[in-house]
Parts: sequence; C-alpha cells; structure tokens
Amino acid sequence: MNATHLIGLIVVIGPLSFGIGAANPYLARAWTAPQERFLAIVAGHPRSWRVTNLLFVAGTTITAAGLATLPGVIADGSARALAVAGAVGFAIAAVLWNVSLVHRLAVTPATAREFVDRGTIDPSSVALDRLSGGLFKAFIVIGSAGLAAIGVALASGGPIPAPIGWGAAIFSGVLVAGLVVSGDMPPFTVYLAPLAFGLALLGSP
Repeated sequence: MNATHLIGLIVVIGPLSFGIGAANPYLARAWTAPQERFLAIVAGHPRSWRVTNLLFVAGTTITAAGLATLPGVIADGSARALAVAGAVGFAIAAVLWNVSLVHRLAVTPATAREFVDRGTIDPSSVALDRLSGGLFKAFIVIGSAGLAAIGVALASGGPIPAPIGWGAAIFSGVLVAGLVVSGDMPPFTVYLAPLAFGLALLGSP
C-alpha cells in the first residue's frame, strides 16, 4: 500500500463510520419520525443514541482529517491550493457539526426522557435544538462548498478520474440547493463525495 492508497483508506473510514452509526436498527425509524415519535425512540434506546452519535463524531472527524491529506496527492500547484481551501472549509464545517452532535449527545436524551415521563419539553431545550439545527445547516452549506472545491481540484490535477471530481462538485451544489428548497437534507449525503474520493484513491495505481 503506497501513500495514496493510505490516504484513500483514511478518507473511506470516515464515511463508513458515519454510515455504521446511521444504520443503527434501533434508530432507523427515528430519522424521519415526527418529533413525538422521535423523542420516544430516543428515550427508549439511549445507549443506541449515544453510540450512534459518537460514531457520527468519529466519522466526521476522520473524514475531515482524511480530506486534509488530499492536497498531498495533487501535483498541480493551483489545484493543490484549491484542495487546501476546500479541506479547510470542510474542517470548519466539521467543527460546527460536531458541536451540534455533542448537543445531541448531552441534551437530547434528557429532553426525550422528560417528554416521555411528563409530556413536556423545557423551552431552553427547544432554543438549543434550534441552534443545533442552525449548526447542522451551516455544516451542509460550508461542507458542501469545501467538497466542491476539492472535487474541482482533484478533477484538475488529482490522481482520480476527472468525472468523479466534477461529479462531486456538481452533487455538492445540488445538496445546497436541496437544503435551500426543502429546509433540510439527510446528513449522510455529505459523506458520499468523500467516500467516492477515497474509493477512487484506493483504486489508483
């Protein structure tokens, strides 16, 4: 395994960690459920909730670290600089998302238990949830912008097929547009471009 393959492996591990967390069978119906049902599921499976969100934090952090190494595989100077800017953008987005995830780890289980036991939700929890949601939306926008920059950089001077880089850039724009139109976007969609980058690097000579 050469250095390029090692970088590809690191980049792949991040999205896979996130995917394992998202696939938790105990929480499968929580992601699209109404708030009352969502809170009931979280209250019923607090350990699964914590494990899943810890995997989300780990997956996001590893993905950001892997993307930070990508400029090293780009020979062209201007393309490398663009990849660095994209990696910095994704790192900023990852920090915002991880703050939101820490909130989900620390506050959401207590909110869910209070709702199940008393049928009420602390107003301060509602305000924190709104802030957490804002951080998530910032993650989608800033992270997608970073991934678009990395995609263009890899398409211009990277060791992977150019259509993968351009496709990732276009897809990132679609994610932001979808967020603007619908007001929401499944978080796993952000990890698809890094997964494609990593797999392409693993398959490179």
